[in-house]
Amino acid sequence: MKTTYFLGACSPAGFSSYYSSLLTELDQLHIIKGGSGCGKSTFMKKLGAAALANGLDVSYILCSSDPASLDGVVFPQLSLGFVDGTAPHVLEPSLCGGGMNYVNFGEFYDSEAMRPHEPEIRAAQKKNAEQYPYITACLAAADKLLDVVRAEAAAHAEEIDALAQCLIISQLHAVGQKGKLIKRFMNAVTPDGLTSCSESANALCPKVYVLQDSYQLAPQLLLTLQEKALSLGHDCVAGYSPLLPDGKPSHLLIPSAGVGFVSASNDFPFDGESFCKIDLDSTLSAQTRKDLSFYVDSVSSLLQQSVAHMHEAKRVHDEIEALCHPYVDFAAVDRLTVLTIAQLFS
Repeated sequence: MKTTYFLGACSPAGFSSYYSSLLTELDQLHIIKGGSGCGKSTFMKKLGAAALANGLDVSYILCSSDPASLDGVVFPQLSLGFVDGTAPHVLEPSLCGGGMNYVNFGEFYDSEAMRPHEPEIRAAQKKNAEQYPYITACLAAADKLLDVVRAEAAAHAEEIDALAQCLIISQLHAVGQKGKLIKRFMNAVTPDGLTSCSESANALCPKVYVLQDSYQLAPQLLLTLQEKALSLGHDCVAGYSPLLPDGKPSHLLIPSAGVGFVSASNDFPFDGESFCKIDLDSTLSAQTRKDLSFYVDSVSSLLQQSVAHMHEAKRVHDEIEALCHPYVDFAAVDRLTVLTIAQLFS
């Protein structure tokens, strides 16, 4: 089984990260250090492919700056993972040695050969970094506009709570003591657009409820479901919005109950298979939806502008990788890959 998530995403406060959660979620964690274009993502992709070929579940951690690239790969049945621990998602082991350690991809660079090209690489890095304040500004403005929408949603808490209680009665039962909460991003602003990890919900949950939510009604419902599920002993995967990484969840997967709840909107549609669709938007009057349309439409425009800046940052990052590639010993990377696969799966 394959799942995909983001552990980091651009947010109104800059880059927000759940990477440190891996330090407690996994018994073994290998933190990869190395700069652009040195083969970290390809290494992890090949490990993931080998794990799937050996019948293991694999969770791919996508890079929000390039969803075609990996920032991590996790093998849940082995309680083992590899993760890119370089900026912006800097990660250090809680105890170096034993189950946690570094993997140094910096050793695959020919540093002396690269040295004459350092000014050009640094200039490209500066151009790449210049895009991110614009991304943060767009997301912060979108978040501010959504405060108006959230205030209206809060006025309908009674109806939302009634629906949550119905779903609790029909879908949740006790399985043990207090469950564990696993935080992930299932949506992110990326160079490829507003990206969702829809396949993870269907991979983990036979029944997926899709909550049509253009007006921020789902988070309170999902928080109520999450709190109850945890109290009944269910482990929950909570998916947060990049606009509110420290707020209420936008998605909730409860594999032990066989059920998932995902919110969908025009900005972040759900393109997986649904067991049931619930139109939360219809709980608001036509006039209220009309009154909120300016804010919702403006948020969409700001999200698309942030995508444009992400796309430009990705274009420059590709230039950086092209500058670095000639000075990477990819044969050595391949040897490490073969050795690691043999050690893990032979």
